[in-house]
Amino acid sequence: MLQKRLFKSVLSVAAIAGCFAVGNPLVQAQGALPSFRWNNREGFNELKHVIELSSAPRRWGRYRLKIGANDMKLAASQFVINYPDYFDGKFNEDEVEIRVCKTKGSFLSRAKCSAVEMDEVDIDTENYRIALYPLEPIPAGTNLELVFNDVKNPRQRGMYQFNAMIESPGDVTTLLRPIGSWIVDISTN
Repeated sequence: MLQKRLFKSVLSVAAIAGCFAVGNPLVQAQGALPSFRWNNREGFNELKHVIELSSAPRRWGRYRLKIGANDMKLAASQFVINYPDYFDGKFNEDEVEIRVCKTKGSFLSRAKCSAVEMDEVDIDTENYRIALYPLEPIPAGTNLELVFNDVKNPRQRGMYQFNAMIESPGDVTTLLRPIGSWIVDISTN
């Protein structure tokens, strides 16, 4: 009987010591939770993005908003990005480009991209909308990056949902078709 109690005591101490050595399992489990989504509707398509230089408030950053080949189901003659009215950052109209990527890129290697000639860039701050017009339509099934250099990040930290839409060449109406959304996180770094 004494051996049984001693064994349970040693086992309890070992289990507690194991938690301290490995870390709190409850804290580790939080990383396995699904990511927060602004829109839980069926069909919500979250697009990938990278913020280079800085994602801190009031700092300068470079936003690389990615659109994968699977998301480009139709050719595009215009790209429209809507952003929320509480995003008070500043975009530089002269520092915007569309890059067509031959490879997708990974953790170990950067995507091989080349800039596309632009016809016009229209940043409408009153309607919180950016319209990009490439000189030639971008074919369906193309990996892209919409690159915004010299972006002044907003004053407040937070999450900002940018929505991407395209207009296809040859459409009878100027109907904008949704592609997906980027959830841009502005935080201290």
